[in-house]
Amino acid sequence: MTGQGRLKSIALACSCGFALAGGPAGASGFTAPDPGIKAMGLAGAFTAQASDPTASFYNPGGLALLKKGKLTAGLATEYLNESQYQGAAPGIGVGTAGQQKKAFTVLPHLYAVKPLGEKLKLGIAAYTPYSFKTEWDDPGTFAGRYLATRGQLQSYDLNTNLSFKVTPSVGFGVGVIYRSAKFSMGRRLPGANPNTGEIQDVGSFAIDTDWDYGLGWDAGFLHKIGQGFAWGVTYRSPIRIDFAGAGRLTQVSTGDAQIDALNRASLPYDTNLKIGTSIDFPQTATLGVGFALGPKLWVETDVTQTGWSRFKGLNVFFPNNPAFDQTLQGAWDDTLSYRLGAQLKMGKGMVLRLGYAFEDTPQPDASLAPILPDAKRSIFSAGIGRDWLDIGFQFIAPAIRKTTTNADGLNGTYKGNTYLLGISVTK
Repeated sequence: MTGQGRLKSIALACSCGFALAGGPAGASGFTAPDPGIKAMGLAGAFTAQASDPTASFYNPGGLALLKKGKLTAGLATEYLNESQYQGAAPGIGVGTAGQQKKAFTVLPHLYAVKPLGEKLKLGIAAYTPYSFKTEWDDPGTFAGRYLATRGQLQSYDLNTNLSFKVTPSVGFGVGVIYRSAKFSMGRRLPGANPNTGEIQDVGSFAIDTDWDYGLGWDAGFLHKIGQGFAWGVTYRSPIRIDFAGAGRLTQVSTGDAQIDALNRASLPYDTNLKIGTSIDFPQTATLGVGFALGPKLWVETDVTQTGWSRFKGLNVFFPNNPAFDQTLQGAWDDTLSYRLGAQLKMGKGMVLRLGYAFEDTPQPDASLAPILPDAKRSIFSAGIGRDWLDIGFQFIAPAIRKTTTNADGLNGTYKGNTYLLGISVTK
């Protein structure tokens, strides 16, 4: 197959993949995995390199320093290998356990760069910036079922940047971000048995928003000093999206026909109920510094501040049925993440990449919840590249997370891990 034919095949896979994307949580909070395969192999440490069209995401200042127009298309496969919960005192989870279903998803991306004269370049990109997916086995017995039995966030950015070459070694870029997103979740509805007073499941909610959108902006600066040093900064603005949608309540039998009939008469089963919610996506600011340790070895370190404190919780409200309103999660904290990547030229066009990242979690113990249990994590990465092809791999290892002060009373321990494998071509 020719290089052009390979590119068309990957681009077709990406176009199909956008219909499938929205996977397990792959980074702190609900940040999606790296939307660039070179960066994936470097654990995301790419701000001071920004040497391919994925610079639209990692540092739009780097677009101006590319020698010619290029197109990069790729995808990452994400596999949630393990996610478990073990209940602990005090609270509703004592003596119980839960496990998420294993999940395999596809996250595609597409980037293009076009020169608009000697010093100006246009970058257009489509990628997934934020996503998560959780689904707990045995929702009828899971201790957190009245909070959430499943949840999913899908999002896609269309990002357009203009990048100007200030000098042969300095580039500055600025752009507009159009973000489209959708949220869905499920939970059980509790009710009291009128004969015994015991709490039992009387319904199952399926909540889905429409695809709604928000606008933001990004900017980046890159300065390369000879062949041995580079530094860059990039900023991506916060974006708020207000969602509308519907929740549908399906009856769950209590095993008592009389009680079921009473519930059927008093609850709005099998009807689309109007819902609303909003998500405040955070701003990010990254500083990257890279340097050569010889003619073949490049090392970069990045530090990113993420403004998760904008996220005050996920309030799902029912305008016409306020008794069903729910607040998920809670207020989050700003975080820092640290990335280190090394790239070694092996000869014959081959490049080896290795990386490590540490990401703190924005969730305090009180906000830990089954819809998105998060923890600080280590990311171990590796990648190879040759000419037009790049392959990246990551192993994401969250720390074991335990809470005894959860606001919803669902105390216990969460643990798990995730694998990522990505491939891209550049023409």
